[in-house]
Amino acid sequence: MLMFGFGYTASFLQKKLKDLGFDVIGTSRHQDNIDDHDTRRQKGSYELILFDAVHHTKHLDTVTHVLISAPPVAMLGDPVLHAYHELLKKHAHHIQWLGYLSSTGVYGDHQGKWVDESSPSVSPGTQGRLRRDAEKAWVSFAKTCDLPLHIFRLAGIYGPQRNALSRLKRGKKQTIYKKDQFFSRIHVEDIAAIIIASVQKIHPFSIYNVSDDEPAPSHVVDDYAASLMHRPPLERVPFLKATLSPMGKDFYTHNRRVSNAKIKQELCIKLKYPTYKEGLKKIHDNGDY
Repeated sequence: MLMFGFGYTASFLQKKLKDLGFDVIGTSRHQDNIDDHDTRRQKGSYELILFDAVHHTKHLDTVTHVLISAPPVAMLGDPVLHAYHELLKKHAHHIQWLGYLSSTGVYGDHQGKWVDESSPSVSPGTQGRLRRDAEKAWVSFAKTCDLPLHIFRLAGIYGPQRNALSRLKRGKKQTIYKKDQFFSRIHVEDIAAIIIASVQKIHPFSIYNVSDDEPAPSHVVDDYAASLMHRPPLERVPFLKATLSPMGKDFYTHNRRVSNAKIKQELCIKLKYPTYKEGLKKIHDNGDY
């Protein structure tokens, strides 16, 4: 598998892929990341190359699976499609599976109602529009090249070193309260399991919501994290009085609950962490924060 963009999710996924016998190649735009990886590299580990180096390697000659996790860029669109559409088209005949990591942000604001993969995009904001447009571009390209595309719309990602417990440990003192506001989440290990299930059960042009069973307000999750750490609940700051960046304000403008029924029905997924409670409890017990 060639992974364009090798961030938090890809780093967890590659471990699962190695167990299945995959050779894994990831890309980075930063030479420092590659140098650091080469220093720490163990036998049988994944390979990390510069994003631009894909033009100069023969990896695509034999690659069977491709994952795009690089985000779209304003005024450019999807960077992988922009840079490598001709190369991917050339090698399309032996690519058995193509995955694109998108975001539930494409749905925009549904005022706390449930959304599924067929729900419309309603005022999604700048990032949501970029994701929506990137999805459309990949669908069009994949149909033209007969590539087996799968789109994964990820909810808020959390896991070891990246969670509500970590933020409390770093000194978070307040939590934002907005009445009837819901956010959906997904543990990074469940993301990896869902992607692997798709690789093993290919459904070209399927779109999957990747979220857990229990959308919840941020302050509820923060309160649970505080309880695990034997701390009092955080001070609640009403949304209208909170000091937020433009991105933070945009985040709280969009309110929806994301249904995960399709991954259970089509991919037979049973989540390891069906709610934030199981996920945070495991992280706390392992000290991964």
